[in-house]
Amino acid sequence: MSKKQQHIEEIECEMSSGNVFADLGIENPEEELTKAKLVWEIEQIIKSKKLTQIEAAKVMGINQPKVSALMRRKLDGFSVERLIHFLNTLGQDIDIIVRPKPTNRKKATVNVYHDTSCGQTRSAPIAANGY
Repeated sequence: MSKKQQHIEEIECEMSSGNVFADLGIENPEEELTKAKLVWEIEQIIKSKKLTQIEAAKVMGINQPKVSALMRRKLDGFSVERLIHFLNTLGQDIDIIVRPKPTNRKKATVNVYHDTSCGQTRSAPIAANGY
């Protein structure tokens, strides 16, 4: 093969379902996606407040190794409820709204929205769980 010739391999691709945890066959993918999005929020707050892991641990009432685990997305042992509690201890309000699903949608969902500022939220959910 000359320098001008290249060998191109075909790469098999598959369209994502929108939930990488479901695509990988992980148990409870909806919950795992919600936890991942909540941890992303926690990490953003820690960074914006310029907290060390030790300082963040003190605020959240856990030890530094657990903060490290969160930052590395090691989420075993962290429930959605516990992550919501961490957000509260970091000074964040959490709103839970229960409403009927639209009749034109087959499944009900759970959404996590990010409040950008002044009470404005993104129009699209950053995490959604189908039930």
